Amino acid sequence: MSRLSKNILYNLLGQGLLIILGFVAVKFIFKQLGQDALGIIYFTFTLNALLTALLTLGINSTTVREVAAFHEEDPTYIKHLLQTASFFYWGLCVLAAVALYASAPWLVTKWVHLATLSPSTATLVLRVLGMASLLALPRSFCASILRGIQRMEFTNLIDVGASALQQFGAIIVLLRGGGLIQVTLWMAGCYLLGLVIYVMVCAHFFGGKAFIPRISTSVIDRNAGYTFRLAGITVLSAIHMQSDKAIASKLLSLGVFGYYGMAYNAVSRGMLVTASVSQAVFPSFSALYKQGDRDGLRRQYKKLQDLLCYGIIPMYAAIPFAARPLFTLVLNAQAARMLLWPVTFLCVGFCMSGTISIPYVFSLAVGKPEIAARSNYYALFAVLPVTLLLVYRFGIAGAGFSWIFYQLFAYAYMMPRTCSECLDMPVWKWYFHVFKVFGLAGLTYGGAWAIVMLVGSFSILSLALGYAFASVAFVAAAYRLIGGELRETLRRLTFLKPAPGSVVP
Repeated sequence: MSRLSKNILYNLLGQGLLIILGFVAVKFIFKQLGQDALGIIYFTFTLNALLTALLTLGINSTTVREVAAFHEEDPTYIKHLLQTASFFYWGLCVLAAVALYASAPWLVTKWVHLATLSPSTATLVLRVLGMASLLALPRSFCASILRGIQRMEFTNLIDVGASALQQFGAIIVLLRGGGLIQVTLWMAGCYLLGLVIYVMVCAHFFGGKAFIPRISTSVIDRNAGYTFRLAGITVLSAIHMQSDKAIASKLLSLGVFGYYGMAYNAVSRGMLVTASVSQAVFPSFSALYKQGDRDGLRRQYKKLQDLLCYGIIPMYAAIPFAARPLFTLVLNAQAARMLLWPVTFLCVGFCMSGTISIPYVFSLAVGKPEIAARSNYYALFAVLPVTLLLVYRFGIAGAGFSWIFYQLFAYAYMMPRTCSECLDMPVWKWYFHVFKVFGLAGLTYGGAWAIVMLVGSFSILSLALGYAFASVAFVAAAYRLIGGELRETLRRLTFLKPAPGSVVP
């Protein structure tokens, strides 16, 4: 198995385990501590995700790209790169922690809407958990280093291990009679432990001196242009990724926001395929581009685009079929009914995002980050007002649909430029490929859902049978539609060798 295939597999397994662990912890937190506790935890996670994404400033992607291309041939440069990045990340982490500590009382009293939780308790949770989770900044930097050397087994082992410890530890704390503060302290400690392990693993590959914060002007001069353009993507993407939740946290009650935050977190974990393939292929794309292997780049692009477009559909389609029984088990029946449409909209939006993922990574690898940056900039004026209106008018269903609207805008602006400037292909071919994918999904999974609704039975058996039959039909048709490169790879992986004398398409 190739290094790329191994990295994709490691990412899939790791992210899949994180989905399961997350549901288990949510059930206990909701049952033992109530809606407001769940809401303040997810509000903290949302705030942390926004701050972390805003402050990475494109340095992570630059690190992956440079480490992948130069870690063997120019180790001195890579050492200076890591020292410079360490300086920025630790400095930004400290500044963000101070700002969060100071603003926590205002956020609790002026932004979110508490029902049962006291402001003092909510402020303490926000400060402790928020500042600890900001360690994700240096932690994401360490993960980008390991992705650069294509050792994703370590990133997933650490992430899954730390998350498992965090989730199961929180359950044990609750079973032993602990409250929200004890759970918060445990979660904060696990964030710190995860960072320590990351630093130790990275030091094993590059030495401890590579992580002593120090500025190298030559490194800054060499990467400033590319990183600056990536910073625009990072900041604007963070705004768009978190805007629905930020607006919902202001306009809706903290309990309802907690439901939506949990559902969004669950659906976004479905990005395991997208993230696994994208993270694994970025260093590979970067290395091929540096070698000038354009034919190899195009072949790999076609194969991975087919893999991602067709591969994510069955996974995301499963979520609406499972939503009612799953959220009834984790939360309650009322919350499950409330979340069905938002979850369905989110699934469609994340499927659309997945179809853009490989072209986006391709554009970064060939040095064209300004395409996505401009798309996100223009979306500030086209998408954010619509998001505000949708949440105000339709609540969490509107928040979910805003993710579809954002992807439609990316389809309209980003993809024509990416196809012409990076992929060297007519944009209509890209649209037609995506149309085939979603058309097939609508016929199979949409048809199965329509039958379930006509029958009027939403039992687990009916939902499971509907999804199973739709999946068989989708996979059979998808195998006929994918390109020859991916089909041959699948034959090799599944030992379906072509018959002697047959021609591989």
